[in-house]
Amino acid sequence: MNNRNDPTAGLNPFLPFGTYIPDGEPKLFGDRVWLYGSYDRFGGSYCSCEYHVVSASADDLTKWTDHGVSFSTDDVPWSDALLYAPDTLCHNGRYYLFFCMSDGSEGVAESDSPAGPFKNARRITLDGEPIEGIDPSVIEYDGHIWYTWGQFELRVGELSGDLCSLIPGSVRTGVLSNAAGREGFHEGSSLRRVGDHWCMIYASEYSDEYPNNGSRPTKLDYAVADSPYGPYGRRGTVIDNDGCDPQSWNDHGSIIKINGEWYVFYHASSGNSNASRRARAERLEVNEEMCDIDQAIPTTNGFCDKLLPGQIKSPVNACRFFGGAYVTEKEDGSFPAVCVAGGSGFEFSPVMFEAGHYELTVAYKSDTLAGLCVALGPEYVLDRQLNVAPSGRRVTIRFTAPECCRPLRFIVE
Repeated sequence: MNNRNDPTAGLNPFLPFGTYIPDGEPKLFGDRVWLYGSYDRFGGSYCSCEYHVVSASADDLTKWTDHGVSFSTDDVPWSDALLYAPDTLCHNGRYYLFFCMSDGSEGVAESDSPAGPFKNARRITLDGEPIEGIDPSVIEYDGHIWYTWGQFELRVGELSGDLCSLIPGSVRTGVLSNAAGREGFHEGSSLRRVGDHWCMIYASEYSDEYPNNGSRPTKLDYAVADSPYGPYGRRGTVIDNDGCDPQSWNDHGSIIKINGEWYVFYHASSGNSNASRRARAERLEVNEEMCDIDQAIPTTNGFCDKLLPGQIKSPVNACRFFGGAYVTEKEDGSFPAVCVAGGSGFEFSPVMFEAGHYELTVAYKSDTLAGLCVALGPEYVLDRQLNVAPSGRRVTIRFTAPECCRPLRFIVE
């Protein structure tokens, strides 16, 4: 099953299928939302030697623009390592890109535009020595610029006015941790203000089955405090991308309020790998007074208010895969679902049906398709066709659906 087209505007993943931007940090600069992240290449490992910046009007999050390469290792004088997750700050009318690299170094570059290009790269230092770590996060509030970074043990400090040196004595270690009995901190910290609270979003190992660490960090959890330094109390999970791919390993992203609505930006892997990660987003329910966030569930909808059956065109837009199935990228520019057999498949959610009759045409490349089942959720079978014979390698499913809003599931038998 495959489709070469990009998604219906606004559906997850909301960027073109061949664009892999994980680790997204959304920022609202002026009347546009800007997303800063790493840049994967299909079939490779995590990240690459460049960043791309994408943006959309705050009034229309269904249409995103790729502004091209904003920064690369060619602009880093001390290293040619891979560029890991970044963050960005607008300060005194200029834009500062805070980046980290696979060799553990961290730096900052600047531009007069949120799209870059970012130049004049400098290392982040503490007491005159370069710091080491990954995944910086930066926020300016009440005259202070707070900087967080680290893996397994979170560090928080305050930047000086030069934006490349931490104020001596301001850094605290272990603000969050993956140690037993702690918050399950893995990496990817992102510090936000929610109401009057400090809210830390982070990739989490927390699991009830372990002593608060040790699980795959597919979750974005959040912890709340009255100070950037904490102490933080873990409140729960914002979103979990488990199920997006059989080899799904990590997650990284953050939350943002846009025109009165809260969203979480995150990523999902593909290609039966822990990389090849695409940007996704979901709406959030947030109680700002209490800093309580209801856990979001990965959907196909993304920025669309509703998903109609006619918008379902590609398995890339599926929100969950099961039974070993996954979506990949081919050299011919197609993005098929593969390893779809023996009870495996994928689903789109939630789909809004009006009561009526529907036709669904599925294209496939195998010589035979033993059977295809279409269902609303796990239990309501709409149609099942067995011993499907190839006829141009397309099969049309005709079914009747009630008025409902439920996941649409495809199962190959």
